[in-house]
Amino acid sequence: MPADNSRSPQPAGQPAADRPGEATVRVQQLFVRYQSHLRSFVLGLTGDFGITDDIVQEVFLTITAKASDFRPDASFRHWMFAIARFKVLESRRAARRFSPRVIESLAAALKPDTLGEDRLEPLLDCLAEMPPKMQELLRLRYFSQHGPTELAAMLGRSISGVNTTLTKARDLLRECVQRKLGGGPGVVEAAS
Repeated sequence: MPADNSRSPQPAGQPAADRPGEATVRVQQLFVRYQSHLRSFVLGLTGDFGITDDIVQEVFLTITAKASDFRPDASFRHWMFAIARFKVLESRRAARRFSPRVIESLAAALKPDTLGEDRLEPLLDCLAEMPPKMQELLRLRYFSQHGPTELAAMLGRSISGVNTTLTKARDLLRECVQRKLGGGPGVVEAAS
C-alpha cells in the first residue's frame, strides 16, 4: 500500500504538535471544551455576568496569543484558570471593586476541578430563595467588600452577630446547593 503523502512534511526534530498554528488550534479546542467551567469560575470571582463575559473573551485572546507557551504535558484547565485569575485581578484593579487578597481567597475557595455549570444554577437559585436580609448581608460582605466590623457598624449589630449570620448563610447555601444537586429540599425548607 502506498504511503500517505497528503500531510506536509514536518521539520526534522519538531513534533507534530509544535508545527506553526497547531498549538493555537489545540488550545482553542481545549478552551471550547472547558469554556463553561471557566465561565462558572470567573462568575464566582466577579459576581457580574457582564464582567464575566468580558474576562472570558480576554482569556480566549490570551490563550490564543500564548498558545506556544502551553506545554501539552501540563493541565490546560489549570493554565487557563491561572490566566483567568490574573484577568480578574486586572479587572478589579481597574474597577477597584475587590482587593487582590479577596480575589486570591475566592480563587482558592473555588476549586476549578469541582466548579461547573451544574453548580452555578443551583447556587443562584439558592441565593434567590434566601431571606432578603441574608441576601443583603452576603452582597455587602462578598460583592461590596465590607468586613464584619464595617457590617456591624453599618447594620447596628455586634461583630459576633454578623459573623454568626454569615456562617449560617454560607451553611444554608452549601446545604441548599447540595440538596438541589441531589434533588432534596431547598433553603426555605432548611431554614424552617
